[in-house]
Amino acid sequence: MTNTHEKQVTRMAQGKGYTLEKVGKGPHHGRFALVNKAQGSRANSGIAGAEFSFTLEEAEAWLAKVGK
Repeated sequence: MTNTHEKQVTRMAQGKGYTLEKVGKGPHHGRFALVNKAQGSRANSGIAGAEFSFTLEEAEAWLAKVGK
């Protein structure tokens, strides 16, 4: 995870109507939430134990699947 990669995924999320928020503390360090700007709800990652959080790579893949 690099700062450049984080900025790239942030721009990708913003272009699709989401914001990328850091949520990781403790065992979840390095995880992010994708929040829908219009609804204010978090996107479901579908990962057991981390239903609403993503790594940058997971967020990038999830955003690639989602249309605007």
